[in-house]
Amino acid sequence: MSARILVLGASYGLLPGMRLALAGHRVTLVGRADEIATMGREPLRLELAGRRDGAPIVLTLPPGQGISLTTSAEADPGAADMVLLAMQEPQYADPVVAELMGRVAASGRPCLSIMNLPPPPFLARLGIDPAALEGVYASAAVWSRFAPEQVTLASPDAQAVRLDPAQPGVLTVTLASNFKAAPFARAEDQALLDQLSRDWAAYKHEGQRPPVQLLAQHSLHVPLAKWPMLIAGNCRCLVEGGIRPIAEAVHADLATSEQLYVAVTELALSLGAREADLVPFAAYAKAAQGLTRPSSLARALANGATRVERIDLLIMRLLAAQGFDPAPLEPIVAAIEARLAENAARIASAA
Repeated sequence: MSARILVLGASYGLLPGMRLALAGHRVTLVGRADEIATMGREPLRLELAGRRDGAPIVLTLPPGQGISLTTSAEADPGAADMVLLAMQEPQYADPVVAELMGRVAASGRPCLSIMNLPPPPFLARLGIDPAALEGVYASAAVWSRFAPEQVTLASPDAQAVRLDPAQPGVLTVTLASNFKAAPFARAEDQALLDQLSRDWAAYKHEGQRPPVQLLAQHSLHVPLAKWPMLIAGNCRCLVEGGIRPIAEAVHADLATSEQLYVAVTELALSLGAREADLVPFAAYAKAAQGLTRPSSLARALANGATRVERIDLLIMRLLAAQGFDPAPLEPIVAAIEARLAENAARIASAA
């Protein structure tokens, strides 16, 4: 049976959106007006590594087939069976997006978040004290409208980027990891997620199952496996005067990377994760060798962003709340906050 899926975020959201559309579901992708106008003129295109000869697997959808395009103001969450949240956290604070999120919350539709910074309603399901979240979220008021049982989380482990800003309908997957989704609280929502996972896996292109799957997991703590990776790699791409690839951030000082990774792993275990939910450092370090681009966080800061996802700040707060020493993360947090302040000052001086 075909489900109706509303995907917030036309950039990264194109990855799950196209895969679900190709699996036979009706997908509506929400983006900016200029963005979706351009996307609607050409076939949508998803490029994934996967062939033995090194050539990419290219998935395409003609304009208007499989995926509908709309804006935040025009989106109708009440017409959807599930909502995928594929924007970066500060984007939800935009007034038009915040208004849409209010309608999503009121609709009661299940929401699968694909965000590095977990939404507060999901963290509430882990029993995390809301006091630890103060000042972390740019969009805190938005999330207060959601019931915890309405939201679950899948780590955005797959790395994808628009290589050409002039072609927003073309997304290149640079690391084809799977989406591992924590279970929903409500049985009917989980049944739909399980169905989406099966349909996604059943799709084949030229007789081959493309990489990047949607895996419906049984543990609520599976997405926490991404946290040590974000701290050891993504959040350490800032360097004096510029940014560096994730691979370099991890391997330039492997001992420090491992210390950070282990510290955040211990935090995840203290919150209820099992060893089986997490990824050993050696496996991550090997995979990180292929991460030859700076993180989206670093790229945003290099491009002058004044608001970014603060997973660094969240994890430092949680380390302190759980009785661990937060000091190892302080230089990371300080570097990000210094770059944010520089960007804000540059904008203010230009005004």
